[in-house]
Amino acid sequence: MFHTLDSFDTEFSADSIEWCPSNFHKNVFVCGTYQLIQNEEPVVDVEKSTRIGRIYMFKVDHNGRLTLLQDLDVTAVLDMKWAHVCQNRILLGVVNSLGYLQIYQMKNNKESEYLELLTGKKVAGDKEILALSLDWCSGRWTHDNESNLSIVVSDSKGSITLFDINEDELIYINSWYAHKFEAWITAFDYWDTNVIYSGGDDCKFKKFDIRIERCPVAINKAHDAGVTSLHSNAMREFLLASGSYDESLRLWDTRNLNSPISKIDLGGGVWRLKWDPFARKYLLAACMYGGFRIVNCEKPESPLVIGEYNEHDSLAYGCDWSLLNSVEIGEQILKKKAEGVYLVSTCSFYDHLLKLSAVCLKEN
Repeated sequence: MFHTLDSFDTEFSADSIEWCPSNFHKNVFVCGTYQLIQNEEPVVDVEKSTRIGRIYMFKVDHNGRLTLLQDLDVTAVLDMKWAHVCQNRILLGVVNSLGYLQIYQMKNNKESEYLELLTGKKVAGDKEILALSLDWCSGRWTHDNESNLSIVVSDSKGSITLFDINEDELIYINSWYAHKFEAWITAFDYWDTNVIYSGGDDCKFKKFDIRIERCPVAINKAHDAGVTSLHSNAMREFLLASGSYDESLRLWDTRNLNSPISKIDLGGGVWRLKWDPFARKYLLAACMYGGFRIVNCEKPESPLVIGEYNEHDSLAYGCDWSLLNSVEIGEQILKKKAEGVYLVSTCSFYDHLLKLSAVCLKEN
């Protein structure tokens, strides 16, 4: 099912992969890294250590090989997301270990793409805070422009912060305490962007309505460990996926968060979940100690693991699907007719390894 096309050593520990959603740059993706440098061994005090990182931007060429477009030395990256809407400009949100949300813009110089820092803002005044995850409100690609784009960020102190972006400026909207420990993940409901979900190391999964001051409208305690991943389905209203350190994927009907529609063991702590960009019936899961999995969720009440990828030798952390379709992948990369083929990239932590793969999900 998985056919590895190329690999790359990221040098620092790799933890985030995101493919560009722009129709003109569907063969471009970024990878974020995180490295903890100790100033005085064996001291592990955070203030006596430095978290560094790097953002790589790649293009997949017509031979299915990775071409490095740019590498940026930055503060350690915890999460990245492209804005789904790309009418006026292509924006990448990045959260880092100094507690900042930063917005990069993709630009072109002599036919080569590159990232340029546009703006940034710290999510809170605490100097020890880490910004852990982010999501844009535009997951259904229904916004006409970027003037009404919002971004939500979670942090290591358990809080959630909401921003709007106005031209070149991030506008602070609100912040609220959501979890007792780290808020590992936050995500918009793409069908109602007044609704924000969060998951924390306190094993709780919460639903917030930003029109109701800071109070969760639902709290679920079904997870047996920290909640690490949430992703709203942009084609199936009310369907939400959650992942946890407890090694399980849960699918939810957001109208009833008392109990999940289904639960399936994926054999490793579920760090990231990504719906496929077409039918949104497949989930690509980074399962830490369990490698990578593809789950068919066409029937949410009975999800089924249909593919495994175990060519990484360390924590499976980052994964994403390309928006190139089967015809484009066949013509541009595989040089043959292709059906049911997807292009995915995956990365792992301590072995600092990135892989590009073609995945065949053709159904008989």
